[in-house]
Amino acid sequence: MTTNFLLLHGYGGKHIEHWQTYLANSLKEQNQTVVYPDFPNPDMPKLDLWLDFLHETLKNNINDKLVVATHSLGCSFWLQYISRYPNTQTKKVFLVSPPLNDCGIMEIADFFPLPNLNLSKKDYQIIGSSNDNFILKEEFETLAKQLNVPLKIIPNAGHINAPMYGNWEWMNNECLS
Repeated sequence: MTTNFLLLHGYGGKHIEHWQTYLANSLKEQNQTVVYPDFPNPDMPKLDLWLDFLHETLKNNINDKLVVATHSLGCSFWLQYISRYPNTQTKKVFLVSPPLNDCGIMEIADFFPLPNLNLSKKDYQIIGSSNDNFILKEEFETLAKQLNVPLKIIPNAGHINAPMYGNWEWMNNECLS
């Protein structure tokens, strides 16, 4: 059975030079099934609207081998989604640059506070940077502890997005492993 891949963008939507766009294209070139939805109003996101949109999108497009790669607000959104739909099955999930709170950005306040989840029995990983311009390293550590999942800190990777992280070979390999 083919693994499905779900990529969830963050605040502001998809960007052509972002690692998620490169990942989506790479996976498709390898004949993988990729769902990389364009959420409505990415500059003024509404949690309930995004939850309904994803639920409709995934109804017939997932299986128990789902690999999820989220970025920034997409991480917070995914945690809200699995809180609302706890029977969602995944093979593995990558939460890249997940914010612990709204980072002072009023437009994303709807996505917080994060739900209280224990993901220790699932294959989840938080990936953060030592110098993210939105999220302190200590906040990644706090979130990893709260969710009970492993944390990988990449030195000096910023918010782990374009242009520094376009074609992110490590993520591509991890998704396929």
